[in-house]
Amino acid sequence: MPAAFLLTSIFLLELASAALDAIGYGALASYLWSTYTQLTNNQKANQRLTLRKSITDLRSQLSTISSVDEFAKWAKLRRKLDAASSSFERVSGDLALEKTAFELYINLLMRVFIYGSRTVLSVYNYRTAVFYVPANWFYPVLWFLSLPGAPMGSVSVAVWAFACNRVCKRGVATLARVFAPVAEMNMPARRNEENGQDGAGGVRQQVAY
Repeated sequence: MPAAFLLTSIFLLELASAALDAIGYGALASYLWSTYTQLTNNQKANQRLTLRKSITDLRSQLSTISSVDEFAKWAKLRRKLDAASSSFERVSGDLALEKTAFELYINLLMRVFIYGSRTVLSVYNYRTAVFYVPANWFYPVLWFLSLPGAPMGSVSVAVWAFACNRVCKRGVATLARVFAPVAEMNMPARRNEENGQDGAGGVRQQVAY
């Protein structure tokens, strides 16, 4: 494997690993689930939205009718609301199970890719020199830079991966601190959106009466 390609591949892999650690595997999997349901026009997700709208409309109508003066009409709407709420709970439960399975699969896939690629590159190229360094600059630690099996005077895959990992983590952490105030400003809107779109968390709030 060419040294330039190996150097770049390891850096990009460690950058992806640092970014995923900062974002969170679960958060990214949840975002991919939302994107997946939109792109595939998920039937249960669409059914859940329809039921939620129906529940909102029925509750609005029910609030304008007196249970004493118009009991028959009120009871009919209440039965419709109960049926819609029951269906909403059932569909939301099924959708939550699908979401959990999807997120577990994506989470596992991302971890296998990151850690598997890192292991393969390290084991397959453990004798490969990523690049050479001037001997008079790093003479006291030349043996360390070449561990575990690269030629003396070179930087090994393991050492280069470790250096990239530390630099990428620090860089991503710095960016996270810079953009944290922006994320906090957008947090209320995101919470409102999640309460309307996610599975079990927003279900009981929507149908409670």
